[in-house]
Amino acid sequence: MRESTQKTALSGSARARLDGVRPALGATFLAAYAWSNLAPSSVATAVFLGTGAALYAVSVPWASSFHKGLALVSFVALGAAVVTGRFDAGAFVGGLPDYFGVVAVLLVLSVAGYPLRAARYEAQIRGLVAALRRRGAGVGAASSIMGHVLGAVLDVGAFVLIDVIVGRAAPSSRINALVWAGRGFSFAPLWTNLNVFTATTIVLTGVSYPSLLTVTLPFALLGLAATSLFAQREVEDTEAPPGPDEPLDRKAAAVVLYPVLLVATVALANLLFPNLSLTATIAVTVALVVVLIAVLAALILRRTSPLGRLAGETRGSLTASHAEFALFGSAGILVLSLAELGALAPLGNLLSSLPPLLVAPALMLTIGVGFVVGIHVIPMVLLINTAFPLDGGPAPALWAVALLLGAQSALLLTPFSSAVTMLARLTGLHPLEIGPKRNWGFGLAVTLAAMLYVGALTLIFH
Repeated sequence: MRESTQKTALSGSARARLDGVRPALGATFLAAYAWSNLAPSSVATAVFLGTGAALYAVSVPWASSFHKGLALVSFVALGAAVVTGRFDAGAFVGGLPDYFGVVAVLLVLSVAGYPLRAARYEAQIRGLVAALRRRGAGVGAASSIMGHVLGAVLDVGAFVLIDVIVGRAAPSSRINALVWAGRGFSFAPLWTNLNVFTATTIVLTGVSYPSLLTVTLPFALLGLAATSLFAQREVEDTEAPPGPDEPLDRKAAAVVLYPVLLVATVALANLLFPNLSLTATIAVTVALVVVLIAVLAALILRRTSPLGRLAGETRGSLTASHAEFALFGSAGILVLSLAELGALAPLGNLLSSLPPLLVAPALMLTIGVGFVVGIHVIPMVLLINTAFPLDGGPAPALWAVALLLGAQSALLLTPFSSAVTMLARLTGLHPLEIGPKRNWGFGLAVTLAAMLYVGALTLIFH
C-alpha cells in the first residue's frame, strides 16, 4: 500500500515537472509551425517535428487508456514496418508534419473564443438567451441555436458557456439544454472553415470553400431549423420564466457577429494567400485576430489585464494538450506505418472498384462507422486519403459533403467524439449515457437525411 502511494506521488511529481515545461515547448512548437509554413526551411521543419515529438513523448503516459492503446498499436505497426524492411525513414518523417499540423491548429483554435469569454460578455450572452425565450423559444431551442452559433468559433468550448448560462437561468433543464446544444452544434462543422476536420476535408478533396458552402448550407440550415423546432416542442413545465430584461447593446451584436466575421476573415486570407495551406491560414489568421483584439482591449482599457488573460488561456491550453498530441501523434505513426506495410491497399482497392454512384455513400459510411468504433475522424480521413486519394474525384464537393455528413451522423453516437466527451464532463454522466442513449433517435434521423441528401447530390453531379 505504501509502495503504491509512493509510486503515485512520484508519478504526480514527474507530471507536474513535465507540465511545467509544456507551455515553453508548446510556444516553440507553434512558432516553428508558423515558421515552417510562412518561410519553409529544413531547420524550421526540424524544430517543429522535434518539439512535436517531445510533446508527444510527455503526453502519452498521462493520456487516457484509449490513447495509450492507440500508441501501443501504432508502435506495433511501426515495428512491423521496420522488421519487414519496408520502413522508409524519409517518407515517414516527411508525412509527420501533416499530423502535428492538425495539433497546432487545434491549439490555436482553443483560444479563438478568448474575446467572448471576457466577463463583460457573459451578461450579453445571458441577455440574448433571455431575448430568445421572451420571443417564445424554450431553453432547448435557445441552447440549440447558441450551440450552433458559438460552436462555429468556440467548438465544444461553447458548451461551457451554455452550461453556465442555463445553470443559472433554468437549472432543472440544464442537462436537456446541453443535449440540444450538442445537437445544434453538430451542424456547425458543415460550414465553418474554423473546424479542423472541415479544413482538412477541404484541403484533401481540393474543393473550393464557396463550392463547399453551396452543397452544405442547405442541409445545415434545414437541419438546424428542424432541430430547433423539435427542441421547442419539448418545452418543459419546469422551465423558469425569463429573467428581467438584460440591456442589450453593441456587445450583444459582437457575440453574434464575431464567429461570422472570424470565418469570413479566414476565407479572405485564404484568397489573398492561395499558396498557404488552409489549415496554416486558419492558425495564423485566428492567432493574429485574437492577439490584435487583446492589444486593442489593453490600449482602450489602459491596463494589461486583457493581455494577461490571453496569456493565461494560452498557457492553460498548452498545458492541457496531452490528448491532442497523444491522438494525432499516434495516428500519424499508425497511418504512415500501415501505408508502408501496404495494409491500406484493400481499402483503396474496394473504393476504386465501386461504381461512381456508390463512392460518395461509401465514403460517408466509412467515416461514420470508423468514428463509432473509435477512430477519430481526422486520422480516419487521412487514412482514407492515403489509400484512396480524395482529390481525384470528378466532383470534389460531392466527396467533401459525404465525408462531413458521415462524421456529423456519428458525432453524438460515439463516445470518442470531443462533443460527447465535453458533455459528459459537464453533466457528470457516462459518455454512453449523454451520447448514444440520449441521441440515438437524433443520430438515426440525421443519418437517414444525410443518406438521402448524398444520394440526391450524387445523381445531380453525375
